[in-house]
Amino acid sequence: EEAASLDKVTENQAEVLTSEVCSETDTELNKRIQTINKDTFHPSQRETENHQTNLQKLCRICGASFKSDPYKRSYPVHGPVDDDTQALLRKKEKRATSWPDLLAKVFKIDVRGDIDTIHPTNFCHNCWNVIQRKFSNSPSEVYFPRKGTMEWHPHSSSCDVCGTSFRGIKRKKRSLNPQLSKKPRIVAGSARKVRPVRNVKQVSNKAVMKRIANCNKIHLSTKILAVDYPLDFVKSVSCQACEHILADPVETTCKHLFCRACILKCIKAMGSYCPACHYPCFPTDLVSPVKSFLNILNNLILRCPVKDCQEEVVLGKYARHFSSHKEAEEKEGYAYINKGGRPRQHLLSLTRRAQKHRLRELKLQVKAFAEKEEEGDVKSVCLTLFLLALRARNEHRQADELEAIMQGKGSGLHPAVCLAIRVNTFLSCSQYHKMYRTVKAITGRQIFQPLHALRT
Repeated sequence: EEAASLDKVTENQAEVLTSEVCSETDTELNKRIQTINKDTFHPSQRETENHQTNLQKLCRICGASFKSDPYKRSYPVHGPVDDDTQALLRKKEKRATSWPDLLAKVFKIDVRGDIDTIHPTNFCHNCWNVIQRKFSNSPSEVYFPRKGTMEWHPHSSSCDVCGTSFRGIKRKKRSLNPQLSKKPRIVAGSARKVRPVRNVKQVSNKAVMKRIANCNKIHLSTKILAVDYPLDFVKSVSCQACEHILADPVETTCKHLFCRACILKCIKAMGSYCPACHYPCFPTDLVSPVKSFLNILNNLILRCPVKDCQEEVVLGKYARHFSSHKEAEEKEGYAYINKGGRPRQHLLSLTRRAQKHRLRELKLQVKAFAEKEEEGDVKSVCLTLFLLALRARNEHRQADELEAIMQGKGSGLHPAVCLAIRVNTFLSCSQYHKMYRTVKAITGRQIFQPLHALRT
């Protein structure tokens, strides 16, 4: 009986389904069949081979066809860097042996995980020129043809690669920035025509740029150079905007040098172009000069402008030298003036009450700092100050002992005790040194003192 009832149910369902199918029109059925075919697309071996050969005709980065280049130049994505690029990188003091590293730096794409059936294996000469321009920083008429790098997908029934294999992938038109779209050749031509007028403008621009930079108090003048360098050399080590010695120098795409602070102020005030030659320049285009130039810059000899000093200092060490003058001025400013009466006693010779009275202001400052930064731990702040003072005076033995006490390890045995142990146990210098190293390595504490401490 149950089986018979089940048969009746299945018959009823079949009747309902057949009535639904009959009610649908032929167009709906065709649509369903097309969607099923799209979902279950299985290309044949011949189609995949054709797709792969079509891929070899396209650029991996921009998707352009190699047929557009009359010389049919292409470069392997996974191959070694060519000699021209290698020489350029060597000139810029950078290293790269394979194309994937350079492509990742310039176009921000990782080609190491590429599949031959999906991605092309070569890139075009135009993209090679973009790489050259990126690392040479020289103005040229090369442009990247797309807004971004090409995205590649597996072969399908509506494949763009197979549909456009003979004419290349069409690019969308885009509105170019008028400043960026100017060709440098035209700019150079116009500069040649109006050169006398432009010199007049440059004179006024220099004053404007100096006013914008406003760095007289923070940058060094070229007048403090100790050696009478040639004028062209002085220009090469000075900022094009403020005409001071370069501080944190950066190089633009048009090979002009500026202080970083000055060029950023000029770009913000005057627009995104080089203040020296009006070539388009953005903050992201600024790069640091080569190391050899920075070495020359840091080795320039300056004469200290502080009165009664006149010491000759290298530019790399000038900041440290000038800070010593500032510290001396601060010490002179805080010097105690004895207005007569009993001579001022040293801090350690005072009673505890007098010490508290003299150090009252300093104690309040340390306490406020400890509560703000170290959760009220005044002891650790004072010990750290004492430790830094010992290190500054090269008293490293006492500093090591203090550091061991701060870490809870103890200061170890006195050097005289260690010497007595070595003499009474008849240990040679090498045997004692081996014992000292072993104990320090196992316990993590410096119980015995090193040999130089015993010698003193």
